This record gives sequence, C-alpha cells and structure tokens, in this order.
Amino acid sequence: MQKIGVYGGSFDPIHLGHLLLAESAREELGLDQVIFVPAKRSPLKPNSSVAGDEHRWKMLLLAIEDNRHFVGSRVELDRKSPSYTVLTMESFAQAYTKAELWLILGEDTLIDFDHWYQYQRLLQITKIAVGARPGFNVNGKKGVLPQQIRNYAERFEFFSNPLFAVSSREIRERLKNGSSVSYLLLPKVKEYIFKHRLYQY
Repeated sequence: MQKIGVYGGSFDPIHLGHLLLAESAREELGLDQVIFVPAKRSPLKPNSSVAGDEHRWKMLLLAIEDNRHFVGSRVELDRKSPSYTVLTMESFAQAYTKAELWLILGEDTLIDFDHWYQYQRLLQITKIAVGARPGFNVNGKKGVLPQQIRNYAERFEFFSNPLFAVSSREIRERLKNGSSVSYLLLPKVKEYIFKHRLYQY
C-alpha cells in the first residue's frame, strides 16, 4: 500500500525547517510522497497570510522542485471556504483510495489539536505523524500527547526531527529589519523574496 504524507501550513515563507520536517517524516515513516498544502486562510489565524497566495505558492514550488518525493497541491488555495484540514484530508482520501494517509504536524500544533474543526472525524481519515519541535516535549519517538487527545494515541506516531529553531515569523521580522536570512531559506527562495520585495516593509 502506498503511503502518502500531507503537510499543510501557511509557508509564509517556506524555510529549511519545513523541508527538514517533511524529509524526516518521509524517511522515518517510509512515505512514498509528501504533498505540501499551503493554506489559503487558517480558521484559527484569520489574518495569517502576509505574502499572498500566489507568492507563497511560487516559493513553495521553488523549494521542493529538486526533491522527487515532494509535490505541491493547491487544494486549499483554490477552495473558497476556510482551510479546514478535515476537508483537505477527505479530498485526498477520495483521490488516493488505496493509500495510507499521514498528516504531518510539528509537535507544537498538538496543544490545540482538540479545537480543530471535526478533529475526531479527521482522526478517522488519517494517521498523524508528529515531528519534534524546539521547546516541546519529545524525546526521539517517545512523544507525549496532551491529555485531551490521549484516548486517540494509536492514531499518532512521533518521529525524530532535527531541532532547527526557526519560524516564518522570525524570518519575516529579520527581513523587515534588514537582518540576514542566509542559511534559513533555500537560496532560490531567498532570491525570489528579494526580487519581489516581500516582507520588506
């Protein structure tokens, strides 16, 4: 059975931490493919997008073009409604009827996982691959689920991940302040940002 990973986020901009997390999940869980899904607008973060949909999409494609296991999907960008993960995973379940689906998350997202729209339905559709994030409680594969979702422990799998302490918000702030972002972004993504004067207010 084919194993498909789905990795969603604002990717505003996509950086090396995103790519390391996806590659770690692919390698450790034996995924055949990782689908990157940029969100149009997070229901939990109504004003989450800074660069705009098309710029984020183009930066994503640049970042993943050299990895044959990585592909992008516009399923959320082209959806008129907010980006509910359960709707996205239902669409992939319909498209990949014979595949085992894995939703890839950073460990920090588990804190409010039980607040996600129809999270119980989501756990019926997909398994959850959880990667270590700096400052959160994970020790190799021995992660600790928040109390409110421990009844669903069999649907979660923790994987090790290089603890690369960087965030898109930090990168945006550094660009705004004129600080260096070298070694935080792929060179081609950095070049795109400067070419289009993104995040430089």
